[in-house]
Amino acid sequence: MKILALIPARGGSKGVLKKNIRPFNGRPLIAYTIEAAKASKYVDRIVVSTEDEEIAAIAIERGADVPFIRPIEMASDTSKVMDAVVYTLEKLKEIEGYEPTHVLLLQTTSPMRTSEDIDHAVELFEARSAESLVSVCQTESWLLMKDAEDRLTILPNGIPLTSNRQQNPKFYKLDGCMIYLIKTDVLLHERSFVAGKLIGYEIPRWRAIDIDDPQDFVVGELIHRERGAIEQALKDFS
Repeated sequence: MKILALIPARGGSKGVLKKNIRPFNGRPLIAYTIEAAKASKYVDRIVVSTEDEEIAAIAIERGADVPFIRPIEMASDTSKVMDAVVYTLEKLKEIEGYEPTHVLLLQTTSPMRTSEDIDHAVELFEARSAESLVSVCQTESWLLMKDAEDRLTILPNGIPLTSNRQQNPKFYKLDGCMIYLIKTDVLLHERSFVAGKLIGYEIPRWRAIDIDDPQDFVVGELIHRERGAIEQALKDFS
């Protein structure tokens, strides 16, 4: 396996201004993702895709590659991450002849991701002969939508089979998502990270932080600072 860790990081975030490089417990948010990828046993290369020169400079300082700047038209609010991913793969092949066998997409908004998560996900991917993998966490079995008038609708298949929680199947949701891993040929053919034989790597719910707005940022910092104590308390729980 030749795994390219690809980190998309545009400069025009709206929910939190300059989110990708905003200090998160003393370090730029993007640093946590780069460091987890660097510590992985399986990552062949780390590339940050950005249109922002400041983000590029910080990414390089932290040990990632920024071989080129992403076109500005691929960094708007309506731009699709997939377009930037395909552009990066095609550009790397064109200018360097570099062709990874697998793409590992790592969002900067998951600072609780660890190198162990990456390594265990890769090992699970191989053990299950998968074509794609996403990280997930457990969620409640009642699946609801709320409209503008606050009226709730139960989604199809969202009703528990019984009132006994232990007898119901487990439900999962994407966790932000910490990890997307896929074979490159499947990605380019399907233009999706969810394709072919898809498997899930489970993340504990308390670590499934996805930073999109100020509330996520503040709560995320608190959890991140106390992660050691939380892990120990969970181990000691009885």
